[in-house]
Amino acid sequence: MRGLGSAFLVAASLIASSAALAGEEDLILGQTMPYSGPASALSAVGKVQTRYFQMINERGGINGRKIKLISLDDGYSPPKAVEQTRRLVESDEAVAIFGSMGTAQNAAVQKYLNSRKVPQLFVFAASDRFADPKTSPYTISGMTLFSTEAAIYARLVSEGTPRARIAVLYQNDDYGREYLRSFKAELARLDPQAEIVAASPYEVTSPTVESQVVSLASTNANVFLNASTGKFTSQAIRKAGELGWHAQQFLPIGSNFVATILKPAGLENAKGAISATPTKTVGDPEWASDPAYLEWLAFMKKYYPEGDIEDQLNFTGWNVAVLMTRVLEACGTDFSRENIMKHATALKNVALPGLIGGITVNSTPDDYRLIKSLRPQRFDGERWVPMSGTMAAR
Repeated sequence: MRGLGSAFLVAASLIASSAALAGEEDLILGQTMPYSGPASALSAVGKVQTRYFQMINERGGINGRKIKLISLDDGYSPPKAVEQTRRLVESDEAVAIFGSMGTAQNAAVQKYLNSRKVPQLFVFAASDRFADPKTSPYTISGMTLFSTEAAIYARLVSEGTPRARIAVLYQNDDYGREYLRSFKAELARLDPQAEIVAASPYEVTSPTVESQVVSLASTNANVFLNASTGKFTSQAIRKAGELGWHAQQFLPIGSNFVATILKPAGLENAKGAISATPTKTVGDPEWASDPAYLEWLAFMKKYYPEGDIEDQLNFTGWNVAVLMTRVLEACGTDFSRENIMKHATALKNVALPGLIGGITVNSTPDDYRLIKSLRPQRFDGERWVPMSGTMAAR
């Protein structure tokens, strides 16, 4: 599998440097992705982003500089992420680490990068630890934080189902525990009479979560917070449907994809589920004539024709690459790490093509939460339908 990562590195380097400007060195960005291992599907982000910067370079680069994104395989292993990140910083001289994938992987390199004052920007990890300027001033998440999303679901529960009886399925790791903790804290503030009657964890190495769902359904809870991921979300939705447990279900942002999560679960079983999102949804008729969405489709057709246009990761990866470009454009000709961080922490009402109208990116030196509003949506059996306008977390 080592050869896969090396081959992709070579390809990415060739793409980025093929048309370098005479007399100007490439501006190097680095990232690690799971090109091999159990989470290899997530590497779609790295693939689409290297092709995005190929497009940028063909258009002349950014402020006269070509961008070389070196994307290395970490096999979704924290120790490998540490090894590859050190290589990117110390050997490849990356000016910043951008968009690396995974909570454990980014956590493993966070202290190292901050000690060397290397920007760790717009990472694909949504823990609050990646939006803590006091502890890690060089680290910023590129995602909606778990705490923001969970707080909005708590608000929706308090408004839609007062004095709710809630059952929770959660992944037994930092993601699941942080998600549950944030939801409980906000719910207690909004509706002290609401009660979490059961909370069942599962391990990512487990073959199934069916027994947990059976146990949760036996409580007759009228709200089901399904804070799971991937195949476990599909299993939980399907099992709840088989049991005839019709509690109001809530699904996290990364677990609401129609093609890859809801279809395997059975669309009818997911009908009525509530989620929330800051981004447009690939394949949804709502965006069929949206100029920004059509721009992404044209990009995919030209630069990544083998990429799946039904995979939300390809859309999200592109959108975050646009954000990185906006920061670099704001730097003028000063691409020092200090100046990059200055502009990454001074984003004001930045509208990105992949975001729903009315939702913008904001940051200050004291607040690294880029996204603070989401749009609630309900699944009608075929697609996600907006429930209201955007909703802000506290």
